[in-house]
Amino acid sequence: MNASQIAMTKPTVHVLCSPDVPEQAFWQLLYGLEEEGIPCETWTKTEGDALTLAWEGAQASRLEVGVGMDAQTAVLHISKLEFEHPLFRIPVRSVEQVRVLGANAARLVKKLPLKPLEGR
Repeated sequence: MNASQIAMTKPTVHVLCSPDVPEQAFWQLLYGLEEEGIPCETWTKTEGDALTLAWEGAQASRLEVGVGMDAQTAVLHISKLEFEHPLFRIPVRSVEQVRVLGANAARLVKKLPLKPLEGR
Protein backbone atom coordinates (compact mmCIF):
# COMPACT_ATOMS: atom_id res chain seq x y z
CA MET A 1 0.00 0.00 0.00
CA ASN A 2 1.45 3.40 -0.92
CA ALA A 3 1.08 6.67 0.98
CA SER A 4 -1.84 7.97 -1.10
CA GLN A 5 -3.80 4.76 -0.55
CA ILE A 6 -3.07 4.88 3.17
CA ALA A 7 -4.23 8.52 3.35
CA MET A 8 -7.70 7.57 2.10
CA THR A 9 -8.33 5.35 5.11
CA LYS A 10 -10.27 6.21 8.28
CA PRO A 11 -8.61 8.31 11.00
CA THR A 12 -6.21 5.96 12.76
CA VAL A 13 -2.68 5.85 14.08
CA HIS A 14 -0.63 4.13 11.39
CA VAL A 15 1.73 1.36 12.48
CA LEU A 16 4.22 0.26 9.83
CA CYS A 17 6.50 -2.68 10.62
CA SER A 18 9.27 -4.56 8.92
CA PRO A 19 8.67 -8.33 8.63
CA ASP A 20 11.29 -9.10 11.29
CA VAL A 21 9.62 -7.25 14.20
CA PRO A 22 9.53 -9.42 17.34
CA GLU A 23 5.95 -10.66 17.73
CA GLN A 24 5.74 -9.87 21.44
CA ALA A 25 6.84 -6.26 20.86
CA PHE A 26 4.30 -5.86 18.06
CA TRP A 27 1.41 -7.04 20.25
CA GLN A 28 2.50 -4.90 23.21
CA LEU A 29 2.50 -1.82 20.98
CA LEU A 30 -1.05 -2.59 19.86
CA TYR A 31 -2.17 -3.25 23.45
CA GLY A 32 -0.86 0.18 24.46
CA LEU A 33 -2.90 1.84 21.72
CA GLU A 34 -5.98 -0.22 22.56
CA GLU A 35 -5.80 0.64 26.27
CA GLU A 36 -6.12 4.31 25.36
CA GLY A 37 -9.03 3.66 22.99
CA ILE A 38 -7.49 4.94 19.76
CA PRO A 39 -7.81 2.80 16.61
CA CYS A 40 -4.81 1.85 14.55
CA GLU A 41 -4.10 0.17 11.27
CA THR A 42 -1.02 -1.94 10.66
CA TRP A 43 1.01 -2.68 7.57
CA THR A 44 4.09 -4.78 6.94
CA LYS A 45 6.66 -3.05 4.75
CA THR A 46 9.70 -4.84 3.37
CA GLU A 47 11.74 -1.66 2.90
CA GLY A 48 12.75 0.98 5.42
CA ASP A 49 14.00 1.21 8.97
CA ALA A 50 11.85 2.12 11.98
CA LEU A 51 12.44 5.86 11.52
CA THR A 52 11.44 5.81 7.86
CA LEU A 53 8.38 3.67 8.58
CA ALA A 54 7.24 5.94 11.43
CA TRP A 55 7.69 9.05 9.28
CA GLU A 56 5.75 7.48 6.41
CA GLY A 57 2.96 6.48 8.78
CA ALA A 58 2.75 9.93 10.37
CA GLN A 59 2.66 11.68 7.00
CA ALA A 60 -0.11 9.41 5.72
CA SER A 61 -2.23 9.22 8.89
CA ARG A 62 -5.19 11.57 9.11
CA LEU A 63 -4.36 11.77 12.83
CA GLU A 64 -0.76 12.69 11.89
CA VAL A 65 0.71 10.03 14.20
CA GLY A 66 2.79 7.10 13.02
CA VAL A 67 4.77 4.30 14.63
CA GLY A 68 7.50 2.38 12.85
CA MET A 69 9.14 -0.82 14.06
CA ASP A 70 11.98 -2.95 12.82
CA ALA A 71 13.86 -5.83 14.49
CA GLN A 72 15.70 -3.53 16.92
CA THR A 73 13.85 -0.22 17.22
CA ALA A 74 10.41 1.32 17.68
CA VAL A 75 9.87 4.96 16.68
CA LEU A 76 6.96 7.31 17.39
CA HIS A 77 6.69 10.21 14.94
CA ILE A 78 4.25 13.02 14.28
CA SER A 79 3.86 14.75 10.94
CA LYS A 80 4.88 18.19 12.20
CA LEU A 81 8.37 17.10 13.25
CA GLU A 82 11.36 16.92 10.94
CA PHE A 83 12.15 13.46 9.58
CA GLU A 84 15.35 13.00 11.59
CA HIS A 85 13.80 14.19 14.88
CA PRO A 86 11.09 11.73 15.98
CA LEU A 87 9.32 12.14 19.29
CA PHE A 88 10.60 8.80 20.66
CA ARG A 89 13.03 6.10 19.56
CA ILE A 90 13.35 3.05 21.82
CA PRO A 91 14.71 -0.51 21.60
CA VAL A 92 12.07 -3.19 21.02
CA ARG A 93 13.73 -5.55 23.51
CA SER A 94 11.94 -3.67 26.32
CA VAL A 95 8.37 -4.78 25.61
CA GLU A 96 7.05 -2.83 28.60
CA GLN A 97 8.43 0.35 27.08
CA VAL A 98 7.02 -0.58 23.66
CA ARG A 99 3.58 -0.82 25.29
CA VAL A 100 4.06 2.67 26.77
CA LEU A 101 5.10 3.90 23.31
CA GLY A 102 1.79 2.62 21.93
CA ALA A 103 -0.12 4.33 24.73
CA ASN A 104 1.77 7.56 24.05
CA ALA A 105 0.86 7.41 20.37
CA ALA A 106 -2.79 7.32 21.42
CA ARG A 107 -2.30 10.00 24.08
CA LEU A 108 -0.90 12.35 21.43
CA VAL A 109 -4.16 12.00 19.52
CA LYS A 110 -6.20 12.60 22.68
CA LYS A 111 -3.95 15.54 23.68
CA LEU A 112 -3.19 13.99 27.06
CA PRO A 113 0.14 14.12 28.93
CA LEU A 114 2.55 11.45 27.77
CA LYS A 115 3.71 8.61 29.98
CA PRO A 116 7.43 8.52 30.86
CA LEU A 117 9.64 6.58 28.45
CA GLU A 118 13.29 5.59 28.84
CA GLY A 119 14.27 6.35 25.24
CA ARG A 120 14.49 9.32 22.95
